[in-house]
Amino acid sequence: MLGGSGALLEGSKASEPPHHIDTDVVPDEHGNNEVIEADIVHDGGVVEPDSFDSVDSGDNDGEEEGLLEGDGEGEDREGLGAVSEALLGKQHSDELNTALAGIPHDAAHMADPLDEVHVEHVDSEDVKIAMIGNVDSGKSTLVGVLTKRVLDDGRGAARSRVFNYAHELQNGRTSSIAQEIMGFTTDGKQVVPEQARQNSAQSRNATWSHIVNNSSKIVTFLDLCGHEKYLKTTIFGLVGCCPDYAMIVIGANMGIQRMTREHLGIALALRVPVFIVITKIDIAPENKYKESMQQLCKLLKSSAAKKLPLVIREADDIVAAASSIASDRVCPIFTVSNVTGEGLEFLRDFMVRIVNRVEDCGLYRPPSDPAEFHIDGVYQVTGVGIVVAGTMKSGTIMQNSQVLLGPDKTGNFRPVLVRSIHSKRIPVSKVVSGQAASFALRSLVKKEQLKRNHFRKGMVLLDRSTVPKATWEFEAEVVILHHATTIKERYQAVIHCGVIRQSAQVISLTGDLLRTGDRGSIRFRFMYHAEYLALDLPLLFREGRTKGLGRICRLYDSKGGES
Repeated sequence: MLGGSGALLEGSKASEPPHHIDTDVVPDEHGNNEVIEADIVHDGGVVEPDSFDSVDSGDNDGEEEGLLEGDGEGEDREGLGAVSEALLGKQHSDELNTALAGIPHDAAHMADPLDEVHVEHVDSEDVKIAMIGNVDSGKSTLVGVLTKRVLDDGRGAARSRVFNYAHELQNGRTSSIAQEIMGFTTDGKQVVPEQARQNSAQSRNATWSHIVNNSSKIVTFLDLCGHEKYLKTTIFGLVGCCPDYAMIVIGANMGIQRMTREHLGIALALRVPVFIVITKIDIAPENKYKESMQQLCKLLKSSAAKKLPLVIREADDIVAAASSIASDRVCPIFTVSNVTGEGLEFLRDFMVRIVNRVEDCGLYRPPSDPAEFHIDGVYQVTGVGIVVAGTMKSGTIMQNSQVLLGPDKTGNFRPVLVRSIHSKRIPVSKVVSGQAASFALRSLVKKEQLKRNHFRKGMVLLDRSTVPKATWEFEAEVVILHHATTIKERYQAVIHCGVIRQSAQVISLTGDLLRTGDRGSIRFRFMYHAEYLALDLPLLFREGRTKGLGRICRLYDSKGGES
């Protein structure tokens, strides 16, 4: 997440390969000095100056009745939940069939996993998938295997093509947010990326260009961090990058870990549809694999998750899963091996069928509304200048548009010019609501040159016709997810709201205190900088691990009155 502490997302210098460490010492959200690294490398990594033409930027406690055994041949598939019936029992199968009742019968029993009904959704579509799960579960490896269409060697060869920094390559742990894409043609075939001789910015630009120019559908993977140390970066990916779906990766030899539950809880709280991928099935002992599946299905059917597991075993299951995942009731489960390739084709077919949720998620406004662009990365590109990356939340921005940049550390906005635009590393003339992009900016203030110290976490670009205000205090309707003690006045927590990440203090709240499971209203005040907020925005607040979820219901001006 981005924080109002003045910490800046560190980017890569254009002349350097992506495997380096770029750090800076800045005050964290608590006012202490810390060394931070890039939270996110946007659109796949480093921005090259020549790519901008010198100016462009680029627990239901019910019992499980045994696990699925055998290869499934000769099963009596009276309904789409037959696989899950073997796993969870007939009662679960009946519930699953009820949940899937809205799917047309013919569509649910197609022999060909790519029928025209689903291919029509492929046109110029971009689906964003956040990769979450415990550390060492195989997230980066799976991204590498899927996007590069190569198998792993069991020693991390695939993930080495995804990591942004050298230290990630050395210790095998993701500490930033890497983005990779895979493309599909209109007939559902994956566009095979050209094999690069080296993992450099130029080769990544060429690979992305090849995929984008030959694809009618793009799937963007946000490879998030699994280690608890980087939880704030993972929350940023889920809150700030607005993924359409969350893929929860679980190692079959590890089972459900604490951070798996934490990540699942955050995704459910944000109402992001989830599906499960169980990796490393080639090395997991049979008893451990069964135990992991039992734990998973019990967790999904719990009163907190309220999901019906659907284990994917054949083409009909893929059709049902893709058609019902957005219903918030069914949770598809894939089992794969990144080394042998088992189960990967089912996962790829599933990627072809799912559609983006720009119009349904409620996080975006129409392209005809005033422009609003949330900045999640800032880069100093040699020969270009300042480049910002982020997501369009509203309206349309065209090349040479004049927009407002802010709020800065003083809460003010300054006019800037959008010199050029890149999306998916490709030069474009405009971007609209729901798209991710990079802008090369120039200040319109006389004799002022934009520098990186002008930027901080939480800044936005807004239509120049608006009169934006930075907000110090706001009220949110919240639910306390879990907390060891109580929440009362003067309690401090880190607020995650869009691209904002900053500590805030409780000024007042409903009643004297709030405990786990309680609902109420809390009035917060940011501790370091005023932020740009809007009504009805979702937020998370945490003190270490996630503590509560809410939605902004009131904003207050500098005098304490409601704005």
